[in-house]
Amino acid sequence: MSVKVMTAVFERYPVGGGEMILALALADHADDDGCKVFPSIEHLMIKTRQSRRTVQYQLRRMEESGWLILVNSGHGGRGQSREYRVNLDWIKGGDLPGQENGAEIAPISDGKNGADFAPINPPEKGAIHDIKGASDDTKGANGDMKGCNGLHPHITTIEPSSNRHKPSKAEALALPDWLDSDSWSMWDEFRKEKSGKAWTEAAKRLSLRTLGKLHAAGQDPIAAIEQSIERGWTGLFGVKESNTGQGPSAQSGGLNRQEALESRNREIARLAALES
Repeated sequence: MSVKVMTAVFERYPVGGGEMILALALADHADDDGCKVFPSIEHLMIKTRQSRRTVQYQLRRMEESGWLILVNSGHGGRGQSREYRVNLDWIKGGDLPGQENGAEIAPISDGKNGADFAPINPPEKGAIHDIKGASDDTKGANGDMKGCNGLHPHITTIEPSSNRHKPSKAEALALPDWLDSDSWSMWDEFRKEKSGKAWTEAAKRLSLRTLGKLHAAGQDPIAAIEQSIERGWTGLFGVKESNTGQGPSAQSGGLNRQEALESRNREIARLAALES
């Protein structure tokens, strides 16, 4: 970093706004002779809070004015930084070629609404604002900077993305608290395989309505789902009570189907033991 060059930029750089901020960023990388300036475009974008096109255009303007001199073009490859040096005569107090006889460097214009980077003096007549085809490492970049605001170079406008994720109808289908999401996912996959295109959003809502009725009637919705999947049904039905004659029904808090089978087996074994 050269305090000497930065001080000269503060006191004598002929253009204000974003271009002056870029000049300070370049001076921050230079030595006192203005040499060894090779920051990347990305680094300058971060330091100046400006877009790539704006930084590239301002660098070309600095080269045209004679303030910035290209030492090494970086072989033109993407990702390879160019090397510059600041005009040593200007650092020592001399004028730039375009400033002789009091002439001033033409400001940068957006070519649309006349907004310029504010110059210290009125621009020289006949100054060319648009350099077509000039490029650093972005093909086709030219002097037209749409939407660039020279008075506020630190402000970056972020356009809303058109590819933001939009929730699908399936995601928007809200499940009630009493229904386990894993059981519903299992039912959803089963119906997709079984019914194909017939498993529509309307069909899903009807299934939820049926499960709601079963739940209100005291039935277990999860058991109803498992029953339909096990038997290959596309409809949802209440689970019937299992009476074994050996005890109360499963719904009243007694044995379920498996427990009833085990109880019957134990009873058969007990009777066989008595007979022997």
